[in-house]
Amino acid sequence: MQTTTATRSPDRTVPRGEARRPRRSSRPRRPSRASRRYRLGAAPLLALVVAAGLALIAAGNNAARLGEAGGEALFWAGLLLIYLPLTLRLFGRSASREERLALAFLLGIGLYLVKVLHSPAGFGLHDEFASWRGVWDLQRTGHLFAANPLIGNFSVFPGMTAATAGLSQLSGLSVFASALVLIGVARATMIVALFLILERASGSARVAGIAIAVYACNPSILYFDSQFGYESLALALAPALMLVAMRGAGFDRHPRLPPAAGSLAAIVLLAAGLVVTHHLTTYAMAAFFALWSGMIVLVRRRPPLAQLRGLRAGPALGCLVLGVLAAGWFAFVAGGATQDELGGVFADAASSAFDLVFGGSGAKTLFKAGTGEVDPLLVRLLGLASVGILVLVIPLGAWRVWRSERARPLSLSLAVVALLYPVTLVPRLTQAGSEISQRASEFVFVGVGFVAALLFVHVTRAGGRLWSGAYALLATLLAGLVFVGGVILGGSPVTRQPGPYEVGAGSRSIGPQGLAAATYAAAYLPRDSRILVDAPNGLLLGSYGHLDPVLGSIREIPVTRVFFSPEFDAAVRTVLVRDAIDYVVVDRRLGTALPVDGHYYERGEPGAFERTRPVSRAALRKFERVPGIGKVFDNGPIAIYDTSGLRPR
Repeated sequence: MQTTTATRSPDRTVPRGEARRPRRSSRPRRPSRASRRYRLGAAPLLALVVAAGLALIAAGNNAARLGEAGGEALFWAGLLLIYLPLTLRLFGRSASREERLALAFLLGIGLYLVKVLHSPAGFGLHDEFASWRGVWDLQRTGHLFAANPLIGNFSVFPGMTAATAGLSQLSGLSVFASALVLIGVARATMIVALFLILERASGSARVAGIAIAVYACNPSILYFDSQFGYESLALALAPALMLVAMRGAGFDRHPRLPPAAGSLAAIVLLAAGLVVTHHLTTYAMAAFFALWSGMIVLVRRRPPLAQLRGLRAGPALGCLVLGVLAAGWFAFVAGGATQDELGGVFADAASSAFDLVFGGSGAKTLFKAGTGEVDPLLVRLLGLASVGILVLVIPLGAWRVWRSERARPLSLSLAVVALLYPVTLVPRLTQAGSEISQRASEFVFVGVGFVAALLFVHVTRAGGRLWSGAYALLATLLAGLVFVGGVILGGSPVTRQPGPYEVGAGSRSIGPQGLAAATYAAAYLPRDSRILVDAPNGLLLGSYGHLDPVLGSIREIPVTRVFFSPEFDAAVRTVLVRDAIDYVVVDRRLGTALPVDGHYYERGEPGAFERTRPVSRAALRKFERVPGIGKVFDNGPIAIYDTSGLRPR
């Protein structure tokens, strides 16, 4: 008698040789390698579009350097070619999570490369020269806290300086190349971390992608946050710290994640890196952690013990660690320098606001830096329209967060941050307050992007799939308008692109003549000599030239009197002798025009932002025949005078 053997299966007994129907699993199937290969969707094609936009910007910058027509049009066309296609795809429904993350990455890196194309062969922005001097001093002396004559704060926040010096020595790259790599990696880290934060806060990759597109509209992202400055690195450390804190707050419950001890170690390490890198980002991050902790207490309404357990591993821990480390760093290392910088900025802004309210001074002319060129009317209207769109969207988005059934403490905290945006606009009405408004944008736009994205997704869900394409197109056009407005608000029209020399115009005043003077100084003048010099040439001579520019006053006489006085009088001699000035650097081009930035030497100089006539030629040439002063360098526009003969021997 023939018998049939059977095999046991979880579902049923199947005779040998019979095909067994595969068992259905509740777990989703892992996509095959072939299907995973195409999860990036349109991202590879859009990478080529970004490259084309960068090529247009490079062509526009070259035309601007040569003073040719069409450079500005190419610049704006390139920016929009980078921003609009990526944003349209991010606003749409069909992109996968992986594609949205790739598009956010492309947007962040593409905008960073715009800054690189502005000055591809060397540094051009103010903070970059001070950073270079800090790296050079560290490599030369081996000491982290060497005094920086260009920006004193850089010496007490050496995080970025140490990272750049280490990368340069390990890789053999120049400081400039190392800086490009470091800030590029920081930008990529910041964008990816922000995407992950906003995705976890909203539960939606689409919301996160849209929020990144809106965040890219902040006025600082194009140049200020892309420069070789200590804040650029801190902006990567802060969201990384936030991601770790989110795990402790109940996000990302996953068995493969590190244990609580590992999270604590990561929080301490990232917080320490942030504290030694940048003061303002540290304080902003600590304030946000405190806000988030307060929202947890207010919203969850749990017993006190349960509240404590919920707080101890999340934002409260981050706030505590940051607070302790920042207080210690302030007390023992950076207190004086931080008070001098931040205290001065806020004091000047408060004084300007007081004068504005009580008639001591008029309001600042918007879309204008100092005495420089003002944007055309159409450009100014675009800037105002971009602000108006955000002012309308933010309260609607914040209300949507408040009414959401899934409103969480983190979502509410981000909505509060977004509501600070209109407040940050007020300082722009004063000359001294513009810097505060500019620096606040990189923080408040995280909340702005979040609430705007939530509002858009809610509206499109209500409208259904039929109108989703039209909604995405309309939202992209509005976002493009806000993006253009952010670029307009983010800088002077004179410095938006490179170009021929301009008096007192930041990067537009950095040129081959000044570089030649700095090269001469590095080769032939004693290192760390004290010099009097105008602001742009001071950046070159204080970095590449290894000299120490001097500002302020001596015996209540402003050192800038040395330049503005038409004669070599007793006050000028007192400054040079009593302040131990070794060299005076005179740029004769200063007598040809008013300074674009409103000042020649320093913001507090007599007549700053109020001059109607340039420095007199007599004032710039008075050193030619003074006994005890000798000319040691002259390349036409720039002369360097040795004042050692004035001092008694």
